[in-house]
Amino acid sequence: MAQSYKILGQVNPTANTLSNVYVTPNATEGVVNSIVISNLSATNSSFSLVVRPVDEALDDKHYIVRGCVVPGSDTLTMTLSLTLQNNVILAANTNSSNLSFGAYGVEIS
Repeated sequence: MAQSYKILGQVNPTANTLSNVYVTPNATEGVVNSIVISNLSATNSSFSLVVRPVDEALDDKHYIVRGCVVPGSDTLTMTLSLTLQNNVILAANTNSSNLSFGAYGVEIS
């Protein structure tokens, strides 16, 4: 199995819109090693992160972070080993358009 270390996804979502950061492709598994959330303004902003299969509707069980606050002009780095089978979505939602999200890790195919 080939492993590819990479930027899995980056997004600066619109406020109050659940936006995909990364979707594991068909016949591929992913390991998200870190997620970096940067607040691009001087005002505090909050966010949520969701992991769900493509074929499931959003449900409370899919939240891995809900309502976490990033202080103004600050960055939050989450170090983790989030394993994702194929066709799984990592998505972010925020209360402002001032947060950017980056997911970094490995794709296995």
